[in-house]
Amino acid sequence: MTKIHHVGIAVTSIEKELDFHIQALNMRQVSAIIDDKNLNVRVVLLAINGQPNESCLLELVEPTISPSPIDTILQQNNHIYHYCIEIPSLEEALKKARKNHAVIALPPTPAALFNGRRIAFVWTPTKYLIEFLEQE
Repeated sequence: MTKIHHVGIAVTSIEKELDFHIQALNMRQVSAIIDDKNLNVRVVLLAINGQPNESCLLELVEPTISPSPIDTILQQNNHIYHYCIEIPSLEEALKKARKNHAVIALPPTPAALFNGRRIAFVWTPTKYLIEFLEQE
């Protein structure tokens, strides 16, 4: 099954954004705050109260090193920077993406937020970022 898993939001402080999303937007935290040393980010997942954890989630992403690719996104005030598709085969998804002129921005990498499940990022031909998350 393929589905949109989450939308990634670049933030300067996860703690400040968590408070806003919980208090003002009626969301709940559904993961611990994870320091992913492979990707040099801190991340956390949120869901809308009343919705199951399997619904489309929101991922807050904070850079942990500078310079970071996320710095550029934050400087442009373009905080919504990717959406993630959960897919059955990472290799097949990347093969199809390349065939359709996408560029691999991050090759398959284990992600701490997803218990080591592999992710990859691709730039589409029209220049936006998609994350692929391999199903369990």
